[in-house]
Order: sequence, then C-alpha cells, then structure tokens
Amino acid sequence: MALFKADQVAARLPLMNSDGANDLVPQVGDFTVPAGMVVGDVVEMVGVPAGYVPVDLIIDNDALGTTFAANVGFLTGTYNSSGARTCGAEFIAAAAFQTAGIKRPTVAGSSRILPTKQQSHLDLPSGDRGIGFVVNAGLAGLVVGSKVRFTVLYRPQIEGK
Repeated sequence: MALFKADQVAARLPLMNSDGANDLVPQVGDFTVPAGMVVGDVVEMVGVPAGYVPVDLIIDNDALGTTFAANVGFLTGTYNSSGARTCGAEFIAAAAFQTAGIKRPTVAGSSRILPTKQQSHLDLPSGDRGIGFVVNAGLAGLVVGSKVRFTVLYRPQIEGK
C-alpha cells in the first residue's frame, strides 16, 4: 500500500520543542486527499519528538467519502521515514470520516502513552514517532481534494512519563 505524507511532513519541517518542562507544544499536519487512495494506504500527519508524550489530538476533516473509515495512531518506524509502514489505533479505532467534523481520541489510555528515548548516537534512529491514519474501510465516493488537519498537543516527559 502507498505511504502519503502531510504537507509539513513532506516539506521536512522540524518538530517543535518546548521551552519548559510543563509547556504544551502544538504540531499541525495538513493533508489533501489525492486520487487513487485505496484501503490500506497510510498517511503520516504529524510527529512527536523523542522524550515527549502526546496529550491530545484534534482532527478536523472535510467529508472524505460515503463510507470512509480509518484507524488513527502511531506509525511504525521513525518519523518521516520511507518504505512500508503500518499504523496502529492508539487514538481512534475505525473513525468515520465520511462526514465533515471534529474528532478526538476515543481509545482509553491514549493520554498515557509513554515517550520514546532520544538516541545518543547519530547512526541510530532518532526515536521521533509519526502519527497518522490508515484507511481501513470504504473509499466509495472518495472526495478528491478534501482536506484533513491533525493537531497534536504534546509535552516533555516528566520523570520518565
């Protein structure tokens, strides 16, 4: 299946860091639905730096199609990497994207996800993680050109959590 990336991910914009231990950092990803998406396609929308934990996720989407559904979660591999990647459902399982609306996490524990560690050697993966969605049902009446925006709020880990 194909791997698509939000505008900000494709542009390789850096992930933002906080100035203080309790600061929330917003990270935004915008995606325009292309022609030819199929069930199983993965879209990387935003990233969370190593040493940070997600606090909240806000999804604002246009109507994407008559039966469009997707899981929202972390992607395998490191942030903005290429190759085959899969997407979990740590935030939302089988979200209905067929109508325009706002979505928030529905999976218990999504605000208690532990951070990854920053790697100390340049030749190791960074530990930064991508968040996105995988199309798992539908695509009937796919609305090409419709928009999806993810806003993730994350904070630095505090005492390992």
